[in-house]
Amino acid sequence: MKKLPIGIQNFDEIATGDYIYVDKTEYLHKLLVEGKAYFLSRPRRFGKSLLISTLENLFLGRKELFEGLWIRDRWEFEKHPVVRIDLVAVDRKNAAVLEQGLLEKVREIGTRYGVKVEGKHIAGAFYELIRKLSAHGRVVVLIDEYDKPIIDFVTRPEIAKENREVLKNFYGILKAADEYLKFVLLTGVSKFTRTSIFSDLNNLYDVTMDKAFSNMLGYTEEEVDAYFEGHMEEVAKDLGEDTNFVREKMKHWYSGYRFSERDEKVYNPFSVLNFLKHKRFDNYWFQSGTPTFLVELMRERNYDVSHLETLIMTSDMFSKFDVERIEVEPLLFQTGYLTITGAFQRAGRWFYELGYPNAEVEESLLNCLLDGYTGGEWDRQQKFVLEMSDLLNAGQMDEFLERLKVLWSGVPYEIVINKEDYYNSLMYMSLKMIGLEGAFEVMTNRGRLDCALELKDRVYIFEFKIDEAPQKCIEQIRERGYHEKYRDRGKPIELVGVTYSSEEKNITGWTVERA
Repeated sequence: MKKLPIGIQNFDEIATGDYIYVDKTEYLHKLLVEGKAYFLSRPRRFGKSLLISTLENLFLGRKELFEGLWIRDRWEFEKHPVVRIDLVAVDRKNAAVLEQGLLEKVREIGTRYGVKVEGKHIAGAFYELIRKLSAHGRVVVLIDEYDKPIIDFVTRPEIAKENREVLKNFYGILKAADEYLKFVLLTGVSKFTRTSIFSDLNNLYDVTMDKAFSNMLGYTEEEVDAYFEGHMEEVAKDLGEDTNFVREKMKHWYSGYRFSERDEKVYNPFSVLNFLKHKRFDNYWFQSGTPTFLVELMRERNYDVSHLETLIMTSDMFSKFDVERIEVEPLLFQTGYLTITGAFQRAGRWFYELGYPNAEVEESLLNCLLDGYTGGEWDRQQKFVLEMSDLLNAGQMDEFLERLKVLWSGVPYEIVINKEDYYNSLMYMSLKMIGLEGAFEVMTNRGRLDCALELKDRVYIFEFKIDEAPQKCIEQIRERGYHEKYRDRGKPIELVGVTYSSEEKNITGWTVERA
């Protein structure tokens, strides 16, 4: 049984080291024969670096490494000079440092090919490198993590803007050097607007949401069964379950990603490999890098987290992303915290429904957001949290809200935002993290219900307000008949009015009545 390539991003190491390689070379062949210059955005730990490495070895003519793969007898393996740059390995703390780092990388590549790059500015030096390398054949340019110098400074826009200008000039050379180029691919996490970075590189074809390439990265269910059957059998034996149980639970935890309206979903490869190694369902992908900048951005914007399960975006909204206009929703999609759960057409336009891809992402993101929104208080009180679900199921709403009030009292004063969206987000995340599914902002024929929580033996109807009497919440529920929608459940319905104080920055009162 072949080894699991955990953390290995070099194709040659996988090909020569008896590791499993999920053959994606048919997609690469399609890229090579149908176009020349491409852009691809995918979440981190999704195989972008391995894709770059595979293409590098293909263009270096290393045919022996591709034995047994789809492309082996379908490509000429002609050798070309390859310029491969990984922006993770380039210092980027400000524009001057970034430009110097890129210049050093360009000269280093030139030295490797016996070419001296004399230009003192990055744009001219990059063009010079490509032109001189073309004496050995048309040049291949592969750039990994193209957006790293910008995405690292999303919450420090002054640095992000300066770095963006350096990258814009750098990437713009690729259009001017087109006659010397054989193939170009840029990959990254985010998808910035074309005018912000690629205004001088308008010949890039974006395959990010092209359904023909939607499964080029990530593992399909068929690939998991074909390549990892032996490892899944080992996990099943270790857990005392059958392989069908393992397969279904893997789908729940690690599959669910979709990058177009196409129905097929893919697994996160990093999570699959780590699960098969450790034989334990856990949050592997999230542990490899927490989205601190996302939490800061969402908290600054007072983003209502309860909206994450009901988002609908048009196709053009996925590209409305720039330093001056950081939109939360496309950033969540591009970074892998949301994915396409459905798609439909209206009046000739595509609309995309977004949601969490799987249990791993949902649990991890909400835990991180809740920790960020409460200044770490939620994580510090896990023992206190464990019984909260039992209290609600037992109908002990007073005890539940008392406990929630204690938890929220530890939130640092400067974090709290005196808006209902902030408290709604806290309530949504609190219910989620104790394993309960509240339906937030439910539309009725007479208005929008703040929250409905349906349990096995009862239904709770919540209304939240700031600086109001709790009874006012109950009166609104009854006046607008929010609870009538749940009469047919055959369960007791309890109306819960909860008020927050802008002065105390916490829950200050509540009323519970039977409908």
